[in-house]
Amino acid sequence: MVEIMVVAAITVLIAAIVLVAMGESRKEARDAAIKTSLGEIRKAAEFLYDSNSNYLGVCNLADNTLSESGDFGRIEDYIEAQGGAVFCREDLTAYATISTLNRGDCWCIDSLGAARIITLSGSETCQSKLTTTECP
Repeated sequence: MVEIMVVAAITVLIAAIVLVAMGESRKEARDAAIKTSLGEIRKAAEFLYDSNSNYLGVCNLADNTLSESGDFGRIEDYIEAQGGAVFCREDLTAYATISTLNRGDCWCIDSLGAARIITLSGSETCQSKLTTTECP
């Protein structure tokens, strides 16, 4: 009887470790999807620039999120479904977007070609870090 209880305890311990590891893997996978989607924003923004000779229309200036027009709204919906929240800044000649990540911190891309992690500290948020059309 004692042997069965020991085997059961070891099995439960191993199962708990596997479940924790799987949870982190899921977060990593969702963060990878967010980063890839931000790359898709870059492609859509460059297409917009090629069509209009400016970046106006990448962002929704009313709330500093992505525009709902074109592919931007679809991409934002997908990022939100992965647990991210996207914020955006634009002007005629540049744009930058930043998203929260599931494992903390943020991922930022801009029209200058930046694509990098932004580390948060204290009470900072991804939205508060993005103050211009360049990644901080």
